[in-house]
Amino acid sequence: MKDILCAFRESESGILDEIYAFGREHAWRIELCGWQLPPGWAGDGVLTDYLGIGELRRIRNFDHTPIVSRELHPERNIRTVAGNTRQIASMVANYFLGKGFTHFAAIDAREWPGDRNGFPQDPVRALRTVLAGRGLSLDVCYWQPDLAPDELSDYGMIMEKLGRFFRQLPKPVALLVPNSHYLTMVYRVLEQQKVKVPEEVAILCNTDNTRITEQSVIPTTRINGEMHEVGRKMSELLHRMIAGETVPEEPVYVSPAAIVSRRSSDVLAVPDVKLATAVSFLLTNYMNFISIADAAHAAGISTVMLNRKFRQHLGKQPLRFLLELRLNRIRDLLDGTDLPLPKIAEETGYGSAMALSLAFKRETGMTPGAWRHSRRMQRKPRQ
Repeated sequence: MKDILCAFRESESGILDEIYAFGREHAWRIELCGWQLPPGWAGDGVLTDYLGIGELRRIRNFDHTPIVSRELHPERNIRTVAGNTRQIASMVANYFLGKGFTHFAAIDAREWPGDRNGFPQDPVRALRTVLAGRGLSLDVCYWQPDLAPDELSDYGMIMEKLGRFFRQLPKPVALLVPNSHYLTMVYRVLEQQKVKVPEEVAILCNTDNTRITEQSVIPTTRINGEMHEVGRKMSELLHRMIAGETVPEEPVYVSPAAIVSRRSSDVLAVPDVKLATAVSFLLTNYMNFISIADAAHAAGISTVMLNRKFRQHLGKQPLRFLLELRLNRIRDLLDGTDLPLPKIAEETGYGSAMALSLAFKRETGMTPGAWRHSRRMQRKPRQ
């Protein structure tokens, strides 16, 4: 039996689900604490998200206890599992650009420092970097730029600053909420401001916590698959360290599987009615065996004209738009279900498992089976 301490400032359910599942399989006795780590704790290993070195030194035998963190720089007995913010930011940008948005915004308590391999760890900063590379800007509301890591902001002050921020934003705007803890507060402010969601503000939350997003005032679009993958990778890495393996210092990066679209972003920000009709047709029917000609027919225009409108307003061909919709759903089904490939092909508009496999490998360089295995390995799929 191994004694493992989970010291998390933010208890993400997806991460903890995977840690406890892994612990059951490997005889771990898990103790869960928040950011106030028990002074003098001793055991076989520590899993943590954002605790600093000073806080972790409260444990006995700190220098000889394997530690896996989501934030700390790898050194000696510490290794890191981090979210691939470049990929997350690119997925968010592509998702909203594919709906015609040109105005982007985000909110957070403060700007969080730290880069890895020349890219920001903070998802808001990462989105700003990705958008800047595409000639777009990001409006951000930091309600307390000098906030200390353990400090809490005054709720009334946050509401007031968010209210001013949302009033002055150009609309329609795509909003990234980087932390699920802020989601209810955002909806509360938008309701007070009589701002319509998603018509004026379309919302995506950087979480795969379905308890929060699905039960929100408006079912909210979310990132899917990242937190479960983080929990599994952290557990596997700590297990190897406890076993005495030599583990490379390079951080282990984790990417989400897909964006799960919900009503909070169920809107198009394109000025062309014909294009909006075609895009709506593709969004509604991509899981069926349809063609671009079908979308053009639904919009009452030729395929040549539809191609022209897509390039002008969305910067891509309609066939590429349809492919991205399907690939996003395929990744979600591979990552979160046990569905066989023929069934996934049936649910994503492909005539056969072979056709799906060829398209998937052409885009990712991996077969669907290899991709699913690389994502989950020992992890049981979510229901």
